[in-house]
Amino acid sequence: MVRALDYPMGNASTFSENMAYRRIADLSLRVVIGGLGPDEFPMGYVRQTLVLFGPEKVLAAGLEAYRPLAGKLLHPAEQPLAPAEAVARLVLRGPDPEGRIRDLVADAFDRVGGDLARGLTLADLATAWLPLVMTSDKLASAYALERRSPYLARDLVELSYRLPASHKITDPAQGKLILRDGAKALGLPREVWASRDKLGFASPVPAWLNGQLAAWADAAIKTALADAPPAWRPLLETGLAPGGRFDRTRMQALMAAAWFSDQPVRAAA
Repeated sequence: MVRALDYPMGNASTFSENMAYRRIADLSLRVVIGGLGPDEFPMGYVRQTLVLFGPEKVLAAGLEAYRPLAGKLLHPAEQPLAPAEAVARLVLRGPDPEGRIRDLVADAFDRVGGDLARGLTLADLATAWLPLVMTSDKLASAYALERRSPYLARDLVELSYRLPASHKITDPAQGKLILRDGAKALGLPREVWASRDKLGFASPVPAWLNGQLAAWADAAIKTALADAPPAWRPLLETGLAPGGRFDRTRMQALMAAAWFSDQPVRAAA
């Protein structure tokens, strides 16, 4: 995966996507349709609903599994966080020592003049979007697959961005309202358009790295630490501590260790 990406991407869903492409290629298929776009524009991420509605309403809507993520918005004095700070806390799944993520999010909200939904979209495009697109393209290409993203058609993207929030989400557990309405109008089954959760492309990688694969992950990270330059050491060292369900620090450290350890081999080749 690291060689295909040529970049130390630390999102655990990368593993799920890689395995899906491998299986598709094994079936001798050569073109795949991807779903990039609806979560960013018509409000499909749980982190967006946490900012729009607040953690209490989101948890009460039946998304109790996201309590660890909602906990990032709890304030000691019970004072509400500014939207930009709330988004930065939710986006961050690892260290941000130079505050680059917070700067990108703050700039996104400065551009929209108080439109919270559009601010959330721009914040996603400024932070998580590029890694998602790059990961999908590079992993698909590694298996000689052509990946198409119909939701990124320019007219659809521009329309989605312009739509008011009331056309995107009115229920904390059901974003992408306009797509749900469209699916319902087309006669698709209720289980498609009435699902109450954004089911991400998740995998048990974090649980593996803290459980059955803990010793293997620690050994890989420590091996990289032995020769890592000073700038790399903080990221690698934080990966030696176990993380929770929504913490990507350990995965980030492992991917960085694999990328760093592979450099001499690639240079020789």
